[in-house]
Amino acid sequence: MNKPNTRLTRDIKHARIAGVCAGIARHFSLETWVVRIITFGALFFSGSLILFAYIAAWLILEPDNKPDDRRDSNSYGQNNFGYDDYHFDIKENTWRSGEPPKQALVTIANGYQKLEQRIQQMEKHVTSQRFQVEREINKL
Repeated sequence: MNKPNTRLTRDIKHARIAGVCAGIARHFSLETWVVRIITFGALFFSGSLILFAYIAAWLILEPDNKPDDRRDSNSYGQNNFGYDDYHFDIKENTWRSGEPPKQALVTIANGYQKLEQRIQQMEKHVTSQRFQVEREINKL
């Protein structure tokens, strides 16, 4: 399960109106559409109370303009070895946010395939004549 964010902020990047529902969804690791349906249903049944609460949250919560890594990309960047450092959250339930298990397996398989190709290139370089000649030259 995702670790909830420590602060509740409005998610401007995934906003439809003000980013309140998207911020709540990200804070509690839920799909945004679930929070929007609950908000709309509550607005339909309770009327103005939810509308005032939404407007208050719009005014009180700070906007968060930081990129959301789990939704935008699976990689956080290059590490020292030259390959992508993958991180993703696996969806536990339909309403939870994250990557579906089948997609996670595809992502992992692709990562291992890239690593395998990189290792093959390194082995090819280390066993080549050029590498041995350069190594002997460097010893002089």
